[in-house]
Amino acid sequence: PACANLTDLSVNSEANLVYFNANRPSGEWGVWQAKGKIREVGSNNYRYLATTEDSYTNQIKYNFTPSTDYEWHTKAWCTGNVDEDGNSDPQYHSGWGEFSAFTTQDPCDKLPTNLSTSSGNNANTAITMSWDTPISGQPHHYFLELTNETTGQVFSWNNLAGSSTSKTKYGQSSGDQFKWRIRGACGENGTSWATSFTGYEYYTLGGDRLGNDSQSNSQLTNISVYPNPSRGEFNIEILSRDSQEIEIGVVNSMGQKIYNERVEVEGIHIQNIDLSNYSRGIYNLSIKTDSETTNHRLILQ
Repeated sequence: PACANLTDLSVNSEANLVYFNANRPSGEWGVWQAKGKIREVGSNNYRYLATTEDSYTNQIKYNFTPSTDYEWHTKAWCTGNVDEDGNSDPQYHSGWGEFSAFTTQDPCDKLPTNLSTSSGNNANTAITMSWDTPISGQPHHYFLELTNETTGQVFSWNNLAGSSTSKTKYGQSSGDQFKWRIRGACGENGTSWATSFTGYEYYTLGGDRLGNDSQSNSQLTNISVYPNPSRGEFNIEILSRDSQEIEIGVVNSMGQKIYNERVEVEGIHIQNIDLSNYSRGIYNLSIKTDSETTNHRLILQ
């Protein structure tokens, strides 16, 4: 009889990776090998998925494009028509089955906001890092990285609960200088489905060292971005103490500059940036003066 194919094709997708699942055919069929072919809908460029005997669950494939429609199908090799060594006939296989469609998830937008730092106790031997839950809601978990610039020690937390809004590190010394940053993960496999890190937040334990966006000697005393996230248009509001020329740039996740303009600012200046022709994701906004550069995340939904 004809060799039966795998059944019940399904996937669990993230933005950049996909877990593929299938079942053995019902009945008495023995399958010793199976393969899958994956393509973007409308394309004839295939990627292949090889499985091992008795293993058709959570087969992982990486490097997918977020928010994209794909389809896949399988082919199975059945046991039977064995030779004198007990090997099944390699030509005893099914045809390629019907395509099963799926769509990858959107890029992760769970970027925490309003980072702040404080001393965690009266003795100034603990540092507390705080943030607000992302506008789009809680992530699955956070990655947090803290560097003691005085001692050179680096501390990392790779699975902070998405419900948390602060973390305290004890055993430090008053006067030590720190920097820290954080990013949100949308799925359990957060290294592939996560935001970029925020810019660094700086702090001196027992002092007032601040990040670049808030330094007291900054020529740009305040920068606001709204709405953020946005479906296309962002307003960049800049408050400048003096008349000066600045450069505003936007770079995508591949490092490609998609927007660049030099403008003259004094007092309050509002610059409108339209990214509605670009794909959803996280972009980096840079604002440069003659003496400093500040960076911000733009989230395009």
